[in-house]
Amino acid sequence: MATGASESTPTQPPEPDRADGVFEGGGVKGLAFAGALAAAADETGVRSWVNVAGTSAGSIVAALLVAGYDAEGLREVLEHTKYRRFADYGFGGRLIGGLRNALRSRGIARGEYFREWLGKCLAESELGSPDATFADIARHDLPADLPEAQREKARYRLRVIASDITAGRMMVLPDDLRDYSETPDGPPIDMGSFKLVDAVRMSMSFPFFFDPVTLYRSGRPHLIVDGGVLSNFPIWLFDSPDPIKRRTWGFRLHQGAGPEQPPYHEVPRPLWPIPLAKAIFASATEAWDVRMSEASTVRTVSIPTGSVKTLDFDLSAEDRDYLYQSGYATARDFFRAQPEYMNSYGRRG
Repeated sequence: MATGASESTPTQPPEPDRADGVFEGGGVKGLAFAGALAAAADETGVRSWVNVAGTSAGSIVAALLVAGYDAEGLREVLEHTKYRRFADYGFGGRLIGGLRNALRSRGIARGEYFREWLGKCLAESELGSPDATFADIARHDLPADLPEAQREKARYRLRVIASDITAGRMMVLPDDLRDYSETPDGPPIDMGSFKLVDAVRMSMSFPFFFDPVTLYRSGRPHLIVDGGVLSNFPIWLFDSPDPIKRRTWGFRLHQGAGPEQPPYHEVPRPLWPIPLAKAIFASATEAWDVRMSEASTVRTVSIPTGSVKTLDFDLSAEDRDYLYQSGYATARDFFRAQPEYMNSYGRRG
């Protein structure tokens, strides 16, 4: 927003063809984001996503965006991914291998195939390496006179959300990595040299299913899991009290085929503990209050995903096409309605 602009006369941000993006978690449903990004390009002209952030599946999409994939490239990758291989139980399948993994660690799947898959995607991207680090996606267009504190905060184009369940702390990666080490007596983690694959692996560690990632603070182990446990949709992440330079668009997912409705999680008796635990976790990762501030809702594309479940690794071709088309159609209608953009400080732009 130009300095001194009236609230009643919104102005175009200086960079209308570039934007920042925030992507919610949702497991295999992330294919819907590819459709939404295609619609954003068609309807708004935004094809360059400068800063991106995501949780779980959203962090995968965000990482691929900063690696150079566009909407069509994302669709190609996500439509042809063999999601079933993410469930890497090992020998004996879910029953034997999963039980063995659960006893040895804290999840029935190891998450190693996911690392390999994302590493391959990065190797085939503009980054050209499966071991790409945050230093490889550092911004080089920051103003020379930017204060060091702000420069440090804006240094990297990607933000990944994870949850330290040992400390009850939401983590924004790579910023919060400096508080941890990779071994009990090791040095603090260097943000720049930390691999993108490892950051996203933390964010997608769905509790009980994937083995958590272990980091250390003061020599003690901390378990890092799915960012959705504490913040599944950090739409506020790139907000600033300074004049708006780019808009931040949020993309989230919800079940059903139409406008979002509150979910219903039944907790029957007498066998209530497991259903209750599932309901609590679903509430933590899927909650979206329709009374949330206008500053959040006016810039958020909320995409219906039908009956597709977060861990539905056996997605059919029909389901994949449905997710993409739902993302495209929902975002198209959203942007054609020309919502009045507002950031969390209530300033229109």
